[in-house]
Amino acid sequence: MLKKFLKRYSHINLALVDQAMVSGVNFLTGLLIARFLGIEAFGVFTLVWMSVLFVNSIQMAMISAPMMTIGPKQSDTERPGYYGAVVAQQLIFATVTSLLLWLGIVLSNLISPQWQVAHLALPLAMSLFFFQNQDFLRRLFFAEARPLAALINDAVSYLGQISLLMLFFLRASPAAADVLWIIAISSALAVLVGLFQLDKLDFNTSQLWSVFENHWVLSKWLTASAIMQWTSGNYFILTTGSLVGPVAVGALKATQNIIGVVHILFQGLENIVPSTASRHFMKDSLVGLKQYLLKVSFWGGGATVVIALAVSLSPDTLLRLIYGEQYQGYGYVLRWYALCYVFIFFSLPLRAGLRVLDASQPIFITYMLMTIFSISFAGVMVGKWGVDGAMMGILCTQIIMLFCLLLYFKTQLKKRASG
Repeated sequence: MLKKFLKRYSHINLALVDQAMVSGVNFLTGLLIARFLGIEAFGVFTLVWMSVLFVNSIQMAMISAPMMTIGPKQSDTERPGYYGAVVAQQLIFATVTSLLLWLGIVLSNLISPQWQVAHLALPLAMSLFFFQNQDFLRRLFFAEARPLAALINDAVSYLGQISLLMLFFLRASPAAADVLWIIAISSALAVLVGLFQLDKLDFNTSQLWSVFENHWVLSKWLTASAIMQWTSGNYFILTTGSLVGPVAVGALKATQNIIGVVHILFQGLENIVPSTASRHFMKDSLVGLKQYLLKVSFWGGGATVVIALAVSLSPDTLLRLIYGEQYQGYGYVLRWYALCYVFIFFSLPLRAGLRVLDASQPIFITYMLMTIFSISFAGVMVGKWGVDGAMMGILCTQIIMLFCLLLYFKTQLKKRASG
């Protein structure tokens, strides 16, 4: 019975193993950078790296997210042409955005030389190019129901990254540029391996445009939502950096990195829930979709609550053991994040359900409301209550998201059932 169970859910098991490795390496990477750069320099690095994550969120919305719901619907004859067009789109997007980021850093140095960021222009652009291409390949493999290929590719990237970082930190004094180069090199190696892992692809110009138009129906709202999501999720952190300083940003990121162990669950489900939900919808319509999302919510939500309670028991001790004395006194931030992540989880299956129903506009509207709240109140809340104000604001944005997504999802179900 156990063997049958493991075989039946092998794709889920591999996805969770993959995300456990990715999240574990990200956790260790954050720990190493925080320890060796120090809390202030770590805060500066966090602010710089946010530009890469911003572009990657747009790439996910425009290319990867539509691929993960549309790709599984392709027939055997359509699949090579479809994925060939998506790969071409990704290469174009990665090249353009990396050049724009490089140009932006160079121009910002000319306008504000006191920032002293010119030396980060090239490593940051190269990190962006290879980081987003590797992330695209791993999601392509999940869309093709090839979790083992994704696991191998991630192992090359993330295990290579942590190995190079540990080797470098033991032999030299670290700097932000060094970390960026290491991320770029490890991601580039994984991209090279991924090219040999790809199945047969067909490329033609007409299909490239056709797939782009098909993706745009879904991605136009997802892209706008990604921009809104980045703003709503990071505006309080940016405001904290501006009003309180990089030390506070370093503390926020370091504590988030601990509760980030939940990303083992979150990202593992993000890799399989959209595609699996799409298959359930195609097979059993709304009934199958609702049953599947309820199962994800029940089991995943329970696991999230357990982890949140565990890290909240003695947060200051946990911070001291992991990061050292310089992060002592920020345990209360960890408790804030633990509560936030409970709300964050329950939004995951709702977003997946709306995407399957081709209703991405409500996701955009939700993020727009969150962004309006963040822009309206971040300055006031952080200015008055400091880090507590920032965390209070982040929690409020997640409550807004969960309430809105639940309302929109119920509305879509009623609309589909009556139509």
